[in-house]
Amino acid sequence: MKKILLAISAMSAALFSTAANADISVSGSANAVYVDSGGNAQGHIGGTISFSMSTTTDGGVTISTGGQITNDPDAAGGAGNGSGMTALTFGFANGSITVADDVAVPAGTGLVGELVTHADVNMPSHTNDVALGTDDGSGIKGSTTLGDMTIAATYVYDGGHLNNIDGGTTTGQGASLTVPLGDMSLVVSSSQMDVGGTEDSSAGGALTMTAGGGTLSLGVETTSGDTAATEGEAYSVSYSTTMGSAAVAVGYSGYDANSTTSSRTDVTLSQSIGGGASVFAEFQNLTGAGVAAEGNSTSESVVAIGTSVSF
Repeated sequence: MKKILLAISAMSAALFSTAANADISVSGSANAVYVDSGGNAQGHIGGTISFSMSTTTDGGVTISTGGQITNDPDAAGGAGNGSGMTALTFGFANGSITVADDVAVPAGTGLVGELVTHADVNMPSHTNDVALGTDDGSGIKGSTTLGDMTIAATYVYDGGHLNNIDGGTTTGQGASLTVPLGDMSLVVSSSQMDVGGTEDSSAGGALTMTAGGGTLSLGVETTSGDTAATEGEAYSVSYSTTMGSAAVAVGYSGYDANSTTSSRTDVTLSQSIGGGASVFAEFQNLTGAGVAAEGNSTSESVVAIGTSVSF
C-alpha cells in the first residue's frame, strides 16, 4: 500500500513539556464488486481514506489515533461518512493500552473458516450461529508480551458506544493468549458479555501451521449462557496457498447449537494485477437445519466478483 508520509512539528506544548514531532500517514482503498445471491444481484462500490497520526513523548511512549472518510466498501448503497478519532493508543516498550469508543472482546477466535468479505449478504438467517450477539462497545483494551507469548485483555463498559463508564447496561470482558510453537501458532480466548441481564460467554482456540506449501488453520469455538439459540460449539478449518501468483483459500465450519446443525463453506481467490490493484472472487454456501428457508431475495449460495485497489 502506498502511503503519503508527512512530518510536522507540534506548535503547542499543551500535552508535552517541549515541542514534539508527529507523523501523519494517509492511505486509501477502493473497490467495485458484483454480488449475486441466487439471482438477487447488487453492487458494492465504495472506498476509504484513512488517516493515522502518532507522536512520541520524551519518555518514549508512543501515542496514536486515526480517522476515516468512507463510503461503505462492503455493502450496497453505503452512505459516505467520517469516522474515527474515538480511540487513543499508548504504546510502551512491551505492550500497549487503548481507550476507545469501539473495542471488542476476543470472541470468534476459533471460526477460522469464515473467510469472505462480500459474499455474505442476502443469505437466509443463520439461527444456530455459534457467536455472541454483542461483543463490542466503549471500553479499554491492553496487550503485553511475556517471553515469546502475547497476552491481551479487553473490558467493555458500555455496549451502547456512549462512553457511560459507570452506567452502561451492556458490559463485558475477555482475554486472549497467543503462543508460538515452532512453525505453529496457538491462540486461545475467553469472553463474557452481559446485555441488559442476558449473560453469555464464549471460548475458542485456533492452531495455525505451515502445511504443503500453504497455511493450515484448525479452530474450535463454544458459546454458553442465557441465549439458547446459539449455545453450542463450532469446528472450523481453513487452508490458504498460492497457485502461480494468485492467492487461494478454502474454509469450512460446522455448527452444532440449540440441538440443530449447519455448515458453511467459503472460497476466496485473489490475483494482483500491479499498481496496488487486484481482482478477486468469493463464494459462500450456508446450509443445514440451523439455516432459515430461502426467500425470494435470499440464497444459501452467494458469489462475489470484483476489483480492489490500494493507494
